[in-house]
Amino acid sequence: MGLRTVRLDDEEEAILEDLRQKTGGSISEVLRRGLRSYNGCVNGFLLGGDPDESSGDVYRRLGLPYEDERAVAPASRASEAVVQVVRERNTR
Repeated sequence: MGLRTVRLDDEEEAILEDLRQKTGGSISEVLRRGLRSYNGCVNGFLLGGDPDESSGDVYRRLGLPYEDERAVAPASRASEAVVQVVRERNTR
């Protein structure tokens, strides 16, 4: 098990403290759970992708705005994608 030093700004420290108080977990537990959650999102497991599919591919396949595209993609694009998914599921 490795020992790491992590630098957090004031906003991140406040988020960490808030999560720690709400969950009752230690700082280490909050960070471990956050890493597991982020790993699932990046590797597409929570989004129904396979391990070899990049997170960008998963987001694009689902029609969701990817982190890199959020700055240029209008908010309505995500809403349109949700409507399209609902329509596809209802026609099956």
